[in-house]
Amino acid sequence: MSWSDMRLGAMLMALLVLPACGFTPMYATNNGTSVAADLSMLDVKAPENALGRALKYNLLDILSPSGNPPANAPYRVELAPTLYEEDVAIERDADVTRKNTVLVVPFRLIDVETGKPVMRSVARSRTSYNRVDSEFANITASRDAQARVARDVAGEIKLQLGIHFSSNPRVAGAAL
Repeated sequence: MSWSDMRLGAMLMALLVLPACGFTPMYATNNGTSVAADLSMLDVKAPENALGRALKYNLLDILSPSGNPPANAPYRVELAPTLYEEDVAIERDADVTRKNTVLVVPFRLIDVETGKPVMRSVARSRTSYNRVDSEFANITASRDAQARVARDVAGEIKLQLGIHFSSNPRVAGAAL
């Protein structure tokens, strides 16, 4: 028996055993509701600045097929981002040659009808970039790093919200 035959056998065995352990895909339809449908019914509130808008629209783009919030969203996600940079590589002459960009976003899922939080969590992302002699290149690299962490955090928030809705079907299906 070859190595590839053994791997194929192991994968087939896993496919047979996985449903028996209670595993269900997070985005599967369950009792007429789906996590994807629940996520598309969320509105997003973020600070009115460049970072807040980047987070809001990145999140709306991945939550909803249209990229727009619904007219009467049953839930609202409130974001409170904090962005900072750290010097990573400092030369003897005090020149910084590498920086980290860190984005920390505490967020809450609010039931619009009651105004009460249903979920609270934090999403984080960190990336780095090189600093060079050109100030224009440094500004461009910093903005690119901010855009990357905003995309990453939006994905992390979507994942956490998906887990919440998949493990709380009563909450997910109640407003829909």
